[in-house]
Amino acid sequence: MKLLSSLSPLTLAVTLALSGCMNIPVSESNLLGGRKAELISDRIVRSNLELTLPDAPGQSLHGWHLKHPAPKATLVYFYGGGGSLWNSGRHLHEIAQQLEVDVVAYDVRGSGASGGKPSFAAVRADALRIFDAARRPDLPTLVMGYSLGSVSAIHLAANRPVDGLAVLAGVSSFADAQPAFEARVPWYAKPFVKLEIEPVFHTKPQPVDEMARVKAPTFLIHGDADEQLPVVCGDRLAEANKASWKRYQRLNGIGHGNLPLFNADNKAALQSWVMAAQKVRQVSAP
Repeated sequence: MKLLSSLSPLTLAVTLALSGCMNIPVSESNLLGGRKAELISDRIVRSNLELTLPDAPGQSLHGWHLKHPAPKATLVYFYGGGGSLWNSGRHLHEIAQQLEVDVVAYDVRGSGASGGKPSFAAVRADALRIFDAARRPDLPTLVMGYSLGSVSAIHLAANRPVDGLAVLAGVSSFADAQPAFEARVPWYAKPFVKLEIEPVFHTKPQPVDEMARVKAPTFLIHGDADEQLPVVCGDRLAEANKASWKRYQRLNGIGHGNLPLFNADNKAALQSWVMAAQKVRQVSAP
């Protein structure tokens, strides 16, 4: 799937032409054109963060603090499996700019610039430490997790007084996700290939179990064409969540990696989520 998505339209056209007769025009725009993108705002200032790991002497988590000039909240972000701060940089800037928030994010231990060895237990514990270090008394603290990063985000929201939780194409349980993993094995290889899932993937509690304990305003978004984490994951997380303020954006025809987070509808829902978190903080403030 990644291979096909990485091929340019010109490459695909040439590949298809090999199986038949067709003329393919090759122009400057084919070779020089690229995806359009907005400029990164220079209003957002980035600084580096370091958080020592008490269970790994001499090792630290390394992260970024993106500072908005007039933040409405601090948002702690957890990217998906195989990601990094470097690859997430534009997305983090966009979140800070569009939602008018500070953003705090760290490379997962054992990846990017961070030391240590990764494990589910370790990244869950790290999420709590990251929140404790990032929380400010004068601002709401929001938590957002994309894909596998939802494991850390939901665990954090269930175990700390967060003011808001956002789950983007998250995982409810690995039992729900496993059929999608198995579907990626080609049909012709299935008689010879069996996925051996380590028991740790099914250890309780699963994210859907912890979601039931989340009381903070919750925003969820999932595409029904998600090929990596099926939309049933989003459905079950939304059903399990008992927060008094909840929005679930279930998107038709959208896959795992192309969530339109800041189109008109989703941006409005996210802005309402930030406002709900601000009200929670005002009510809970002494």
